[in-house]
Amino acid sequence: MHHPASTDRSPEWEHGAWIGYPAAVKNGQLPLRRTKGHERKGPRFAEFFAGIGLVRMGLEARGWNLAYANDLDPEKRAMYEAHFGDADEHFELGDVHRVDGSALPDVELATASFPCTDLSLAGARLGFKGEHSSAFWGFISALRGMGPRRPLLVMLENVVGFLTSHEGSDFQSAMEALNELGYSVDAFILDARWFVPQSRPRLFVVGSMIPDADALESAPESRIRPKLLSRFVASHSGIRWQLRSLPDPPKQSERLLADILENLPDNAPAWWSGVRANYLYNQFSDRHRTTADAMIAKRRWSYATVFRRVRMQANGEKRSMGELRTDGIAGCLRTPKGGSGRQILFKAGYGRFAARLLTPRECARLMGADEFIIGVPANQAYFGFGDAVCVPAISWIAEHYLNPVLASVRSNACLTAVVGDRR
Repeated sequence: MHHPASTDRSPEWEHGAWIGYPAAVKNGQLPLRRTKGHERKGPRFAEFFAGIGLVRMGLEARGWNLAYANDLDPEKRAMYEAHFGDADEHFELGDVHRVDGSALPDVELATASFPCTDLSLAGARLGFKGEHSSAFWGFISALRGMGPRRPLLVMLENVVGFLTSHEGSDFQSAMEALNELGYSVDAFILDARWFVPQSRPRLFVVGSMIPDADALESAPESRIRPKLLSRFVASHSGIRWQLRSLPDPPKQSERLLADILENLPDNAPAWWSGVRANYLYNQFSDRHRTTADAMIAKRRWSYATVFRRVRMQANGEKRSMGELRTDGIAGCLRTPKGGSGRQILFKAGYGRFAARLLTPRECARLMGADEFIIGVPANQAYFGFGDAVCVPAISWIAEHYLNPVLASVRSNACLTAVVGDRR
C-alpha cells in the first residue's frame, strides 16, 4: 500500500496554525495548538451534515469533544437543540458549499455523513451529478479552505451504493480528492444489525495523515471488507490506500425487535383501527399472509415489521404490497416521503393481530440513541432518525480505529490541549 507523502519541514507556528503537519506526525508528535482562555482534554472533531447529532453521540461516548457542527436543515437542528441544548455555541446552519474553511476551529477529525439520495440503489442513481450527494464537494472545499490546519483524520459515512455509483467512478473521485488533500484512505462496511436490531449496512471511509507502518498490503475479504469492496481496492492501485487491520465487529445485536418496543396498552391511540389493520393484512402476498397467520395462531405475542412496496403483479399491474420481516431485526429506517417509508409494527398472537407505526422512541432505540430527547412532532422525528447514523457503530469506529490511530502518535506529545481559536 502507498503511504502518505511527508515533508521535511519542522512544524512551526504561523498565523495560529501549525505548519509542517506531516513532519510532526512522522516524528511521533502532535502539535499543541494555542488555546483561547482555557484548555480541554481529549481530541476535537467537526461534524458536517450533522443532522440530529448521532455521530456526535457516538464519538463523545469514546472521549471526543465537539468543536463545530454544520447542517442545512432547520428541522434537524431543532431536534439537535432539543437534545443537546448547545447548538447556539457551535452549530452553523447553512449550505456546506458556503462554509468558510479558514474560519473553522482546529480539530483532529472532520466527519461527513453527506446525503445519500443520489447514491442509494433505491434512488435515481445520479451520483455526484445529483444536487444532494454532490454536497460532498462542499465538504472537500471546506477542508481545502483550512489549509495546513486540516485535521489529521476525516471520516465519511454513506450507503453502500456509494461504492458502485456510476460504476465506481464517484467513489474513485472522492478517494482521489482526499488523496489530493494529503489523506491516505481506508474503507470498510459496518451493518447496524451487529449493534442494534436494525438492518442498516453503511460504507465508512477513514482518511488519515498519520502513517501506519502496519498497514495491510491488500484488502482480504471479510465481513467488514466484503468481495465488492475488496475487489475495488485491488483494482484501484492508483488510489493511495492505507488499510488498517481491525477486529471483528459483534456478530449480531444483543437486543431484538421485541426488546426495544414501547409497552403501549391496547387502547393507545398509536394502534390502528381494526379496519386499517385488516387493510394491511389484505395487502400481504400469499406467502406473507401464511407467515402472518402462523404468528396469529401462536399462544404468545410475536412481532414483525412491515414495509409497503409497489410490486408488479402477474397481470402486469403494479400493486402496493405489505412485506413482513420476522427475524427480530427491523428493516432500515428511512426518511418518510409522500406517505411511504414509515415502518409498521405487526403484533400477533392468541388468534388476533394489531398494527401501528413504530414510535419515534422506538426509532431512537433502533439507532442506538435510546435516551435521545425527542422534543418535536413525530413526523419530524421520523425524518431525523431516518437520516441519521447508528450510534454504537460510530463508537466502535472510535474505539477500534480513530483512538488507536491518534494514540500511535501520542508517545512524544500530549493531546490535552488540542483546542483552536473560534473565529
